[in-house]
Amino acid sequence: MKNTIQILTFLMSLISYGQDNSILKENGNTLKSIIPNSWNILDSKTGDLNQDGISDLVFVIQNTDKSNIRLNNGLGNNTIDLNPRILGIYFGDKSGKFTKRLVSKDFIILRDSPTMDEPFEGISITKKGVLNINFRFWYSAGTWTMSNHKYKFRFQGNEFALIGYDSNEAHRATGETTDYSINFLSKKMKITKGNFSKDESDSIEWKKFNLKKLMTIRTIKKPFESEFEGIYL
Repeated sequence: MKNTIQILTFLMSLISYGQDNSILKENGNTLKSIIPNSWNILDSKTGDLNQDGISDLVFVIQNTDKSNIRLNNGLGNNTIDLNPRILGIYFGDKSGKFTKRLVSKDFIILRDSPTMDEPFEGISITKKGVLNINFRFWYSAGTWTMSNHKYKFRFQGNEFALIGYDSNEAHRATGETTDYSINFLSKKMKITKGNFSKDESDSIEWKKFNLKKLMTIRTIKKPFESEFEGIYL
């Protein structure tokens, strides 16, 4: 009996450890009532994500802890802000209250290089409930490549599934460009190659792919670390 109690206690501690101990409140009527006072709002949008006729809330916030700011004596910005960022998604109800649906502490990329422009370009929600999350990469030193990326998520199967992805990459020295457009529902990818100096594309390639299960915000975790059909999402 004693051993059984010890095992149950151990299992309960594991469950407790795995739970989301987020600093965000479970619900609230406004964004400010949900987030801590010490966090900055990088962007926020309302829209009907689950298509129930009620507005939902999506936001990105960042901590302001001075101990997470590093000084830089080299090229670029004088400081690097390594404070964590959080993506929060809350569903609304008829009473006007928002309730926590998803929290990601990894999906919103940090500006963690002194030569890097702000990578987070913002969020938007379409009339059909598609959540767009945008990133942009531009460096003043260290690379000639610049790029833009858009992730398209839709709430289905009780998850925020990745249904589309668009990106365009360009080399500032050669002018060469590569655009990717992926539809995860039709399982097709369009690859367009060209150059700044030309009005028309050099080539357009269509590829079909197999995908047993849609990726989600939870399964992707952090952008650009998962390989898919030769690129990193």
